[in-house]
Amino acid sequence: MFTLIMLISHTMSDFILQTDKTVKLKSQMCYNGYLSHMISLLFTSFPICFFIELSLVKDVFLKIVIIIAIHIILDIVKETMQTYFKQNDLLPEKNLLTFLVDQIVHLLMIMFITRDTLLVVNTFGKFILNNFFSDSVLMYIDIKEIFIILYVSFSGMYFIPLVFDIIYKKVENYTGIINRILKNGGEYDTYSFIDEVNTGKWIGVLERILILIFLYSNQLSAIGFIIAAKSLARFKMMENKIFSEYYLIGTLLSLVYAFFGFGIFQKIL
Repeated sequence: MFTLIMLISHTMSDFILQTDKTVKLKSQMCYNGYLSHMISLLFTSFPICFFIELSLVKDVFLKIVIIIAIHIILDIVKETMQTYFKQNDLLPEKNLLTFLVDQIVHLLMIMFITRDTLLVVNTFGKFILNNFFSDSVLMYIDIKEIFIILYVSFSGMYFIPLVFDIIYKKVENYTGIINRILKNGGEYDTYSFIDEVNTGKWIGVLERILILIFLYSNQLSAIGFIIAAKSLARFKMMENKIFSEYYLIGTLLSLVYAFFGFGIFQKIL
């Protein structure tokens, strides 16, 4: 249970709570960015200490501190590697590679440190369970499902654009081209919000959430309705070959990522 709680903390701090400003500060090796990230890690993990027996708090809190410290060190190493690769024009796929390695190491580190950690719920924790959860118990499988849905859905928001960067590496400013297609020939002032709201990323997050929910409920046929709904929304733009290929690649990547993430985490957790 402790492992899953820390994995959820990692997911929330890395993909949900972390802002673009924090990412930029970290890439510039500014300590404010790492401090902000450290606070979000502590904020999403420390509350568990209020729900467990007092005798276990010291051990659990110590492991939380160790995980956060290693997490920040890994982030610094990642940013250092990316800067080195960029300055020396090495490894065009560096962003995707460092993202994958960074996430794998983070997840394995959490699972290793939290292995065999026993959590015993205190009186306050029992009160919460008895009054807010069915059968008076928050089952391990429930937490596992929450983690998988959150991690796969939100990490995909970072993974898929990195794959696109490799696919379109020979096309300068390909995102600008796609944005111009989305504006569909209108005046820039009218449709300039498209550059800011990132609706495509959030559609992808919701898409993967629904896919995973359908996988858990064994409703595979319902996944087709998600793709149909997306296609209907972009129907007129499908006549544009550039956009249709971009859309198809993104949709298939999202599907593959959701299925692959679901299968992997179901096996190892």
